[in-house]
Amino acid sequence: MIATSATSFEQRGARAALLASSADAAREPLEFARRLCDAQAGLGMPKSLTGRLSEDVHALSLQPVLRVAAEHGPELLAIEADKRLHDDEETARTRLLVYWSGDARQDFLSRAMLQPYVETLRARNVSPDRLHNPGHCPFCGGAPWISARKPEHDADSGFRFLSCALCALDWQFNRILCPSCEEQEPAKLPVFQSDVYPLVRIEACETCRRYVKSIDLTKDGRPVPIVDDLLSIAMDLWAAEEGYTRIEPGLAGL
Repeated sequence: MIATSATSFEQRGARAALLASSADAAREPLEFARRLCDAQAGLGMPKSLTGRLSEDVHALSLQPVLRVAAEHGPELLAIEADKRLHDDEETARTRLLVYWSGDARQDFLSRAMLQPYVETLRARNVSPDRLHNPGHCPFCGGAPWISARKPEHDADSGFRFLSCALCALDWQFNRILCPSCEEQEPAKLPVFQSDVYPLVRIEACETCRRYVKSIDLTKDGRPVPIVDDLLSIAMDLWAAEEGYTRIEPGLAGL
Protein backbone atom coordinates (compact mmCIF):
# COMPACT_ATOMS: atom_id res chain seq x y z
CA MET A 1 0.00 0.00 0.00
CA ILE A 2 1.30 3.47 -0.90
CA ALA A 3 1.76 5.63 2.19
CA THR A 4 -0.49 8.68 2.52
CA SER A 5 -1.44 11.08 5.30
CA ALA A 6 -5.20 10.49 5.29
CA THR A 7 -5.32 8.73 8.66
CA SER A 8 -3.66 11.59 10.53
CA PHE A 9 -6.22 14.07 9.18
CA GLU A 10 -9.07 11.72 10.04
CA GLN A 11 -7.79 11.47 13.60
CA ARG A 12 -7.55 15.26 13.94
CA GLY A 13 -11.05 15.65 12.56
CA ALA A 14 -12.40 13.11 15.05
CA ARG A 15 -10.68 14.93 17.93
CA ALA A 16 -12.10 18.27 16.77
CA ALA A 17 -15.61 16.77 16.60
CA LEU A 18 -15.24 15.35 20.11
CA LEU A 19 -14.10 18.67 21.57
CA ALA A 20 -16.74 20.64 19.67
CA SER A 21 -19.49 18.60 21.31
CA SER A 22 -18.69 20.07 24.73
CA ALA A 23 -16.77 23.31 24.09
CA ASP A 24 -19.30 26.09 23.66
CA ALA A 25 -16.80 28.96 23.38
CA ALA A 26 -14.67 27.24 20.74
CA ARG A 27 -17.39 25.28 18.92
CA GLU A 28 -17.26 27.27 15.66
CA PRO A 29 -13.48 27.03 15.08
CA LEU A 30 -13.52 23.37 16.09
CA GLU A 31 -16.35 22.63 13.65
CA PHE A 32 -14.44 24.41 10.90
CA ALA A 33 -11.31 22.45 11.82
CA ARG A 34 -13.28 19.19 11.63
CA ARG A 35 -14.58 20.00 8.15
CA LEU A 36 -11.15 21.13 7.01
CA CYS A 37 -9.49 17.94 8.26
CA ASP A 38 -12.17 15.82 6.59
CA ALA A 39 -11.53 17.61 3.28
CA GLN A 40 -7.77 17.16 3.65
CA ALA A 41 -8.21 13.47 4.46
CA GLY A 42 -10.23 13.04 1.29
CA LEU A 43 -7.58 14.42 -1.05
CA GLY A 44 -6.16 11.60 -3.11
CA MET A 45 -2.40 11.75 -3.55
CA PRO A 46 -0.74 10.56 -6.79
CA LYS A 47 1.21 7.31 -6.69
CA SER A 48 4.40 9.05 -7.72
CA LEU A 49 5.60 12.28 -6.06
CA THR A 50 8.99 13.90 -6.57
CA GLY A 51 9.01 16.40 -3.70
CA ARG A 52 9.43 19.18 -6.27
CA LEU A 53 6.17 21.08 -6.13
CA SER A 54 6.74 22.73 -9.50
CA GLU A 55 6.50 19.23 -11.01
CA ASP A 56 3.96 17.64 -8.65
CA VAL A 57 1.43 20.48 -8.52
CA HIS A 58 -0.15 19.55 -11.87
CA ALA A 59 -1.24 16.19 -10.43
CA LEU A 60 -2.73 17.61 -7.21
CA SER A 61 -6.45 18.28 -6.83
CA LEU A 62 -6.72 20.72 -3.92
CA GLN A 63 -9.91 22.69 -4.48
CA PRO A 64 -11.99 20.75 -1.88
CA VAL A 65 -9.94 22.51 0.82
CA LEU A 66 -10.77 25.92 -0.67
CA ARG A 67 -14.46 25.04 -0.87
CA VAL A 68 -14.60 24.13 2.83
CA ALA A 69 -12.83 27.37 3.75
CA ALA A 70 -15.18 29.39 1.55
CA GLU A 71 -18.31 27.77 2.99
CA HIS A 72 -17.36 27.34 6.66
CA GLY A 73 -14.28 29.42 7.45
CA PRO A 74 -14.10 32.67 9.45
CA GLU A 75 -15.44 35.61 7.44
CA LEU A 76 -12.22 37.08 6.05
CA LEU A 77 -10.79 33.65 5.31
CA ALA A 78 -14.03 32.61 3.59
CA ILE A 79 -13.94 35.69 1.35
CA GLU A 80 -10.34 35.01 0.32
CA ALA A 81 -11.07 31.32 -0.30
CA ASP A 82 -14.03 32.19 -2.51
CA LYS A 83 -11.83 34.50 -4.58
CA ARG A 84 -9.21 31.81 -4.98
CA LEU A 85 -11.80 29.31 -6.15
CA HIS A 86 -12.14 31.52 -9.22
CA ASP A 87 -8.41 31.70 -9.99
CA ASP A 88 -7.31 30.40 -13.36
CA GLU A 89 -4.99 27.40 -13.32
CA GLU A 90 -1.78 29.41 -13.75
CA THR A 91 -2.66 31.88 -10.97
CA ALA A 92 -3.58 29.06 -8.58
CA ARG A 93 -0.29 27.30 -9.34
CA THR A 94 1.73 30.49 -8.86
CA ARG A 95 0.17 31.17 -5.46
CA LEU A 96 1.21 27.74 -4.23
CA LEU A 97 4.73 28.06 -5.62
CA VAL A 98 5.18 31.49 -4.03
CA TYR A 99 4.19 30.03 -0.67
CA TRP A 100 6.46 27.03 -1.27
CA SER A 101 9.42 29.32 -1.94
CA GLY A 102 8.94 31.04 1.42
CA ASP A 103 8.00 34.41 -0.05
CA ALA A 104 4.44 34.38 1.37
CA ARG A 105 4.21 34.37 5.17
CA GLN A 106 1.10 33.12 6.90
CA ASP A 107 -0.74 32.13 3.73
CA PHE A 108 -3.15 29.88 5.59
CA LEU A 109 -5.02 28.68 2.51
CA SER A 110 -1.91 27.59 0.62
CA ARG A 111 -0.66 25.88 3.74
CA ALA A 112 -3.95 24.05 4.26
CA MET A 113 -4.00 22.87 0.65
CA LEU A 114 -0.41 21.65 0.74
CA GLN A 115 -0.43 19.96 4.15
CA PRO A 116 -1.71 16.59 2.81
CA TYR A 117 0.89 16.69 0.04
CA VAL A 118 3.81 17.37 2.40
CA GLU A 119 2.62 14.93 5.05
CA THR A 120 2.41 12.31 2.31
CA LEU A 121 5.97 13.14 1.26
CA ARG A 122 7.07 12.56 4.84
CA ALA A 123 5.11 9.29 5.04
CA ARG A 124 6.88 8.12 1.87
CA ASN A 125 10.27 9.50 2.93
CA VAL A 126 10.47 11.79 -0.11
CA SER A 127 12.38 14.98 0.68
CA PRO A 128 10.73 18.25 -0.44
CA ASP A 129 12.79 20.89 -2.24
CA ARG A 130 12.35 23.66 0.34
CA LEU A 131 14.83 25.80 2.24
CA HIS A 132 15.44 24.88 5.87
CA ASN A 133 15.73 28.06 7.91
CA PRO A 134 16.90 28.03 11.54
CA GLY A 135 14.06 27.23 13.95
CA HIS A 136 12.03 25.55 11.21
CA CYS A 137 11.16 21.93 10.52
CA PRO A 138 14.18 19.71 9.76
CA PHE A 139 12.15 17.72 7.21
CA CYS A 140 10.28 20.29 5.11
CA GLY A 141 11.38 23.70 6.38
CA GLY A 142 7.91 24.59 7.65
CA ALA A 143 7.44 26.97 10.56
CA PRO A 144 6.13 25.73 13.93
CA TRP A 145 2.47 26.31 14.76
CA ILE A 146 2.38 24.75 18.22
CA SER A 147 4.78 23.71 20.94
CA ALA A 148 4.41 20.90 23.47
CA ARG A 149 6.20 19.96 26.66
CA LYS A 150 6.48 16.19 26.67
CA PRO A 151 7.51 13.99 29.61
CA GLU A 152 10.91 12.36 29.65
CA HIS A 153 12.36 10.11 32.34
CA ASP A 154 15.11 12.47 33.44
CA ALA A 155 13.46 15.84 32.76
CA ASP A 156 11.35 17.17 35.62
CA SER A 157 9.47 19.71 33.50
CA GLY A 158 9.66 17.85 30.19
CA PHE A 159 11.35 18.57 26.90
CA ARG A 160 10.13 21.21 24.45
CA PHE A 161 8.96 20.00 21.05
CA LEU A 162 7.82 22.10 18.12
CA SER A 163 5.25 20.85 15.63
CA CYS A 164 5.55 21.74 11.95
CA ALA A 165 2.60 23.59 10.45
CA LEU A 166 3.20 21.97 7.07
CA CYS A 167 4.21 18.31 7.56
CA ALA A 168 3.23 17.90 11.27
CA LEU A 169 6.64 16.58 12.29
CA ASP A 170 7.50 17.05 15.98
CA TRP A 171 11.11 17.90 16.71
CA GLN A 172 12.93 18.71 19.93
CA PHE A 173 13.96 22.34 20.33
CA ASN A 174 15.94 24.40 22.80
CA ARG A 175 13.67 25.59 25.60
CA ILE A 176 15.36 29.02 25.78
CA LEU A 177 15.39 30.02 22.12
CA CYS A 178 12.97 31.87 19.83
CA PRO A 179 12.12 29.71 16.77
CA SER A 180 11.49 32.85 14.75
CA CYS A 181 14.57 35.03 15.28
CA GLU A 182 16.84 32.82 17.43
CA GLU A 183 16.81 35.22 20.37
CA GLN A 184 18.26 33.36 23.38
CA GLU A 185 18.38 35.96 26.13
CA PRO A 186 15.95 34.66 28.81
CA ALA A 187 14.87 38.18 29.78
CA LYS A 188 13.62 38.74 26.23
CA LEU A 189 11.63 35.48 26.08
CA PRO A 190 8.64 36.01 28.39
CA VAL A 191 6.09 33.29 29.07
CA PHE A 192 2.43 34.16 29.72
CA GLN A 193 -0.15 31.91 31.36
CA SER A 194 -3.80 32.06 32.41
CA ASP A 195 -5.57 30.34 35.28
CA VAL A 196 -8.40 29.57 32.85
CA TYR A 197 -6.11 27.36 30.72
CA PRO A 198 -3.58 25.88 33.18
CA LEU A 199 -1.90 23.60 30.62
CA VAL A 200 -1.39 26.34 28.03
CA ARG A 201 1.08 29.18 27.80
CA ILE A 202 2.24 31.81 25.34
CA GLU A 203 6.00 31.56 24.64
CA ALA A 204 6.80 35.01 23.29
CA CYS A 205 9.83 36.96 22.06
CA GLU A 206 10.34 40.66 22.74
CA THR A 207 12.87 40.95 19.93
CA CYS A 208 10.69 39.87 16.99
CA ARG A 209 7.31 40.19 18.79
CA ARG A 210 6.26 36.73 17.67
CA TYR A 211 5.10 33.77 19.73
CA VAL A 212 4.25 30.10 19.73
CA LYS A 213 1.59 28.60 21.96
CA SER A 214 2.64 25.69 24.16
CA ILE A 215 0.62 22.85 25.68
CA ASP A 216 1.90 20.93 28.69
CA LEU A 217 1.61 17.19 28.12
CA THR A 218 3.63 16.33 31.23
CA LYS A 219 0.53 16.84 33.38
CA ASP A 220 -2.08 15.48 30.97
CA GLY A 221 -1.14 13.39 27.95
CA ARG A 222 -4.61 13.32 26.39
CA PRO A 223 -4.61 16.59 24.42
CA VAL A 224 -3.76 16.55 20.72
CA PRO A 225 -1.88 19.87 20.63
CA ILE A 226 -2.70 20.71 17.00
CA VAL A 227 -6.43 20.40 17.76
CA ASP A 228 -6.70 21.20 21.47
CA ASP A 229 -4.95 24.49 20.72
CA LEU A 230 -8.35 25.80 19.57
CA LEU A 231 -9.82 25.54 23.06
CA SER A 232 -7.66 28.47 24.20
CA ILE A 233 -8.19 30.89 21.31
CA ALA A 234 -8.84 33.59 23.92
CA MET A 235 -5.11 33.54 24.68
CA ASP A 236 -4.29 34.21 21.03
CA LEU A 237 -6.68 37.16 21.05
CA TRP A 238 -4.97 38.49 24.17
CA ALA A 239 -1.53 38.08 22.59
CA ALA A 240 -2.66 39.99 19.49
CA GLU A 241 -3.94 42.82 21.67
CA GLU A 242 -0.51 42.95 23.32
CA GLY A 243 1.18 43.32 19.92
CA TYR A 244 2.44 39.77 19.42
CA THR A 245 1.99 37.79 16.20
CA ARG A 246 1.77 34.03 16.15
CA ILE A 247 4.56 32.41 14.13
CA GLU A 248 1.98 30.31 12.27
CA PRO A 249 -1.83 30.38 12.57
CA GLY A 250 -3.48 27.39 14.19
CA LEU A 251 -5.70 24.77 12.60
CA ALA A 252 -8.65 27.13 12.10
CA GLY A 253 -6.61 30.01 10.72
CA LEU A 254 -6.42 31.90 14.02
